[in-house]
Amino acid sequence: MSTKINVRSPFYIKYTEPTLPAVALTSALINLQGFEVDQFGNVVLPVTDYGTILSYTSTAGDFTDGRFATVGSATSRTVTFTISIPPNFSNAGDSTIDVNATATQPQFVCSGGVTLNGSVPNQSIDTDGDTATVNLASYFTQGTDPISSYSITNNNLDYFTHTLTGASLTIIGTTRAGTKKLYVEASDGDAATCNATQPIQITTTAQVTYACTDAYFLGGSISQAGVIVNPTVNGTITAIKDSSGGSTITSYPANTTGSDRNVTLFFDITVPTGYSNTSATVECSKTFSQPTAALPLFTCSIASLTNQAITSFGSISKGIADVGTIADFSPIGFDSVTVDTSRTVTYSITPPASGYSNSGGSNISCDITMTQPAIQPTAGTHIWYTGGAGYAFMTIAQAASAQPSFSTLLQKQISIEGQLGIQGIADPKQKIIQKANIPLKMESATPENLVSTYSFLDNGALPPRLFQTQSSQASPYNPTGGYYWRIDRVKESGGYISPAFQLTSYYMKLETTGLITEVWFVDWYAKTFTKIA
Repeated sequence: MSTKINVRSPFYIKYTEPTLPAVALTSALINLQGFEVDQFGNVVLPVTDYGTILSYTSTAGDFTDGRFATVGSATSRTVTFTISIPPNFSNAGDSTIDVNATATQPQFVCSGGVTLNGSVPNQSIDTDGDTATVNLASYFTQGTDPISSYSITNNNLDYFTHTLTGASLTIIGTTRAGTKKLYVEASDGDAATCNATQPIQITTTAQVTYACTDAYFLGGSISQAGVIVNPTVNGTITAIKDSSGGSTITSYPANTTGSDRNVTLFFDITVPTGYSNTSATVECSKTFSQPTAALPLFTCSIASLTNQAITSFGSISKGIADVGTIADFSPIGFDSVTVDTSRTVTYSITPPASGYSNSGGSNISCDITMTQPAIQPTAGTHIWYTGGAGYAFMTIAQAASAQPSFSTLLQKQISIEGQLGIQGIADPKQKIIQKANIPLKMESATPENLVSTYSFLDNGALPPRLFQTQSSQASPYNPTGGYYWRIDRVKESGGYISPAFQLTSYYMKLETTGLITEVWFVDWYAKTFTKIA
């Protein structure tokens, strides 16, 4: 069994940090190696010294869906590869660079071998992880020798991915809606006989409609002078208005009232891929506090408390603040409980020494409501998947707040955001994320509802087992000892799992008790990390 590596697979990419970050990335530095076109018209991807192959195309008239037609005589083929530019090159602002490569496609000279048996029916799946399975053995006829392998050419990973086990092909819907094809090539392993290729047309349909709850607003502000800093959203902000359906504005009137005031702004957001209303414009609002002083008011939202937790025995984790310093919290603990119990803890936060209108003033109080778990957790009925090692922190700001004495490099190494900057979005060794193939039993199918519930390993016929960070393996960096684990509703397999192919991901904060205390939403392309629960 073999699988043709797709244009955007990280398997054939090697990435090394350049020693001279001021140098512009050129085709000479990229140094494409190993590009081939076989007699059946399949493109064998080259490797690169720098950058990642994002896509490829050719102006040849017989180039379709990532492959060429067969030819009666040796034919020169030129392919244009679009390469991403890593951030430490001087031309990184251009995002990509196009590089041409030329190879000779051999004459189609084979006889006998595998032939087609009818055609594979069109397949239809949804973009929320639905699957379709095809028995490939039904659509090919062997020659003198039996079929030894099937190869897949899939140039549409943002529409669907696939897994191949023997002759069983499983197609998995991803994020984009549309009609595309993949190709299946059957071979008997004899270079002198012919392979046979079947196209499979696949239509993916989005079922979820983007609404304002999917925007996941984070941050943003209005200064005293009326300067607007856009929040981070899931999507693209194209306009700001001060009333629903109003005219576009670029700033807001200065606050000269003598007191802080709430201002509601309305944002036009272009819906990202993966929704039934992709590319539509949705208007969503967010309310900001506009200070009366020239400097912004330091608030609980700016402090951004994370990593607070309560153990089943009632102990409280202090956690960290992205901005400011946690001076104290009250109460200092609770008695153990027999049922999950909501608890509110008041944290006293010291504002930064400068930069805010209340810098140098009194501490502010921030209430955090958490669930104290009962001593005996129970398993849910919803199946999720996770895999690979967890991370101590989601963002560099978290790591810096919890471990201010660490070097900048070490702070990056213990956070997902930092690793994304180090490895790049197309991580050839899949250090940032690994396949989510470990089944978990969870309390809810909705990520936001997983907070204050437990995760259990699904042991099949055996009773589920609490999935937790063992005390002996607790994070030495995170104040609670817990880790952030990526979770997915779809079991992942194959070679295409990395941020370069996952548009978005969810992460849960898993404590040593097995309790989930936070859930984050990651947009790999926008490089945003949003705590959604």
